[in-house]
Amino acid sequence: MRRLTLLVLASLLTLTACTADPAVRDAQDHLDQVADQLKAFDPWVPEDVGYYLTQDEEYLTVYDVSGDGRDDPGRVRIKVRGRDRTPRGPMAPADVVPPGASVSLCFDLEVMLQHPVRNDARVTEADRRVNVTEIDCPEGKPGVFRPPAGLPAQTYPWLQKHLPTTLDLEAARRAVRALNLDPRIRQDVAVFDGKIGIALREPDGDCLFARVWPSTVQVWSPWRSWAAPMSPSERACSAAQAASGYSY
Repeated sequence: MRRLTLLVLASLLTLTACTADPAVRDAQDHLDQVADQLKAFDPWVPEDVGYYLTQDEEYLTVYDVSGDGRDDPGRVRIKVRGRDRTPRGPMAPADVVPPGASVSLCFDLEVMLQHPVRNDARVTEADRRVNVTEIDCPEGKPGVFRPPAGLPAQTYPWLQKHLPTTLDLEAARRAVRALNLDPRIRQDVAVFDGKIGIALREPDGDCLFARVWPSTVQVWSPWRSWAAPMSPSERACSAAQAASGYSY
């Protein structure tokens, strides 16, 4: 019993020493920030999550992101760097780095739903929890993530200028193809009720509509800032809606 007590006491002393290390505390602070950020991703698009996290190159290395954040929990494997931010005295040599001034720790983070959420419902931070496990740092190379797919800034004026002013469906499709959009952006161009509808949907649910009928071209975003928040799955984005002039 005495030996067991000493072993437990030694473990507690080691843990206390680690958490008292300023560099470790700094790394832990960054880890807490990442965990909070991961709760807010909806939809959970692994490549977008990875790209967002890699923007903090000073403190984070991202090795892998997977899952869908709903039925399959979102998983992130990262290395977090921390450094001792304790103010140094004015007489301390600038070129001398104090022992333990920096540390690198690696973690698996599993982002899970705390309770069932309808597939068509928006997932909020309160709906998720993050389980954190410290791991040995991977030996492989960090992950490489493409930027999120988004409509180019010139999409609106381009469509306004290049869409036909007649019910020429093929000309409308050529105008959309000429934008050379990221394949991850869904394109829907069709004729409904005597009008051509164009719907361009980004992976995060944002949408741009256009419609054409004789002598008229309209381009608009269907979302309204004053409308109630909607999950990406609730944001339908179809050519039929565009042709009808639909807005949320």
